[in-house]
Amino acid sequence: MDNNNATVLASSKTLSFKNPAYLGSALLVLFVAIGIWLVFAYAAKERGRDLQQSQVYLGLIADSRYDAVDKWLGAQFGSLHELAENGSLQLYLMQLASREQAHQGEIEPAQLSYIRNLILVTAERGGFVEKSRAESIGASLPGQADVGLMLLDRDGQFMLSTPGIRLSPDVANTVAKVIKSREPAIQDFYLGASNQPLIGFVVPVFPLQVSKKEAAPIAVLVGVKRARDELYPLLTRQIRTAHTDEALLVRREGSSAVYLSPLADESAPLKKRLSLESPRLEAAFALMNPGAFGQMRDYRGMEVLVTSRAFTQVPWVLVQKIDASEALKESNAHQRFVMTAFLLATLFVAAALVAAWRHGSSVRERHAAEQLQLKSRELQSQSELLYSITDNIRDFIYIVDQSQCFVYVNRPLAEAWGLTAQDFAGKTLDSVFGPSVAQTIWALASNALAGGEPRVSTDALQLQRGVTRTYHSQAILLLAGMHQTRSVLMVSHDITALQEDQARRDQLMRRLVATLMRAVDLHDPFTANHSSRTTRVALAIGLEMNLEKTEMETLEMAANLANVGKLFVPKEILTKTEPLTEDEQQVLHEHVNHSVEILSGLEFPGPVLETIAQKQEYIDGSGYPKGLRGDQMLLTAKILSVANAFVAMVNSRAYRTGMTMDEALDQLLSETQSRHDRHVVAALFHVAENHPEWINERLGS
Repeated sequence: MDNNNATVLASSKTLSFKNPAYLGSALLVLFVAIGIWLVFAYAAKERGRDLQQSQVYLGLIADSRYDAVDKWLGAQFGSLHELAENGSLQLYLMQLASREQAHQGEIEPAQLSYIRNLILVTAERGGFVEKSRAESIGASLPGQADVGLMLLDRDGQFMLSTPGIRLSPDVANTVAKVIKSREPAIQDFYLGASNQPLIGFVVPVFPLQVSKKEAAPIAVLVGVKRARDELYPLLTRQIRTAHTDEALLVRREGSSAVYLSPLADESAPLKKRLSLESPRLEAAFALMNPGAFGQMRDYRGMEVLVTSRAFTQVPWVLVQKIDASEALKESNAHQRFVMTAFLLATLFVAAALVAAWRHGSSVRERHAAEQLQLKSRELQSQSELLYSITDNIRDFIYIVDQSQCFVYVNRPLAEAWGLTAQDFAGKTLDSVFGPSVAQTIWALASNALAGGEPRVSTDALQLQRGVTRTYHSQAILLLAGMHQTRSVLMVSHDITALQEDQARRDQLMRRLVATLMRAVDLHDPFTANHSSRTTRVALAIGLEMNLEKTEMETLEMAANLANVGKLFVPKEILTKTEPLTEDEQQVLHEHVNHSVEILSGLEFPGPVLETIAQKQEYIDGSGYPKGLRGDQMLLTAKILSVANAFVAMVNSRAYRTGMTMDEALDQLLSETQSRHDRHVVAALFHVAENHPEWINERLGS
């Protein structure tokens, strides 16, 4: 009985001794698992942010190319509509139709001659005739041309054309539909005699002074152009974001996606057809989800980021894509750095916890000593594994102690100085890197040793012999350093290439802003250069008021983009020479909300969107769109409001001539109690009086 009790007691002691080990191991595993999960969660969040940024950039490029194609289609119809509504053409066609009924077989030469001249002039002006064939036209000419302009009678029978053009069966069917519907139409892509893709534009001609709803067409105009001459170049002439940037035109035919434009794999237009059931095909995604963004596979099977825009005039969809490997190159590099740094930190902390636990757990018994020795061997193998990892990472990883001496360096750092890792033992930061670099590194490390907030520095450093590059450095305090001294893990990642890529992206953003400003200028010719002039005057006021650098950057970006919403205001309202009606004024006022909506997908370093949203607000609350008062407005918005009003006053508009500078300043002064902040107006007065050259320079005079 006593022996049994002794056995039970011994067993209970053994279990109580082992329980702390089990608990510590479980906590360590839990710590490592949570650390790894947090690292991957953070990396996934960063990847999502990078994809959103790519979506914004890709969408801007798609919008630019979509607008170019859409305007080109409208321009072709414009040329034919102008000819179809020519009074002389309508009159002579009516006379010819009447004469043909009264005198079959007779032709009026003078009328046909005049119509021939109209056809030829319109063809040459609108590009509907090949230059090699730009000679006199007739009803029958030798040779055959793809590009041309034709006049058909009300039965769809041939009357006149530019040299060599023939009426194809495809176009003849479209002509019959136009005669029946009385509406203009586009003959979608078809292959001509030269096996080149052609596009036809069909417009009906109605009798003179007769309602189109009541009369049938008396003739039909048909214009044909080669897509390669004018349309396809529009897909490549706009801003290119990268080497693999590609814009395509596709349409749906049954269960297939047909590629209408030339492809990077040198496939000819209209020749490549792929099933809409193809897994993750970019063309199928664009046709079924126009306007959406996603990561798909292109016609070559390559992973791409893609977005699309559907046209309203034709059954086409513009597909804008870029290779995913190029678009996400920076994101992948950043993710590798983040995961490497934090995983290493997690592993080092875990290893340190194991060492501390082993050191203090059992030094009293032989069994504990044996377990400690076993754990030491395990830790040694873990350390060797960690060293093998760090030695094969191109980032510079090193540990320094409280005396600024190296405790550990990985192989890439040692090789950068032509040394071995063992050569760094006992050396100080100053003796290897030099005083200047050592001071920068130690400032980051000492902050970690003092328990300060985690910091990351970005500096130009010479961390390898004779080479200065930009490094992203981070210091991580080791809870239990090597050799039982407090130490800091340093990770320095070379971001020189990333900074250069960021500079190129910033340049692209500036070019996109300039493109949007040019688009606004083209949409409203009476306010051409208004945005750039407003920007210059606003910056002069900001300089006078001693704005901070970040406020000046916010003011500059907001002034440049403030009027982008006018693209959604009908042109006839912007150029109207008479007072606007209340409805028209309301449409014009909506341009502020349009600007904010267009730019809401972009990330700005300051309150750019808020400044734009408040540029038409007045200090007495009588402005729009929210009726804010002066104490609710940003200073940058008040400055932009004054600059915008001043530039509008001194420049001519469709309905008035511009004021003189003195007249504009006097009017602004009179409105300081109702509309504008008096401090901002006073700053503009001070600039005008003491630095008039600033105003003149910023107005482009």
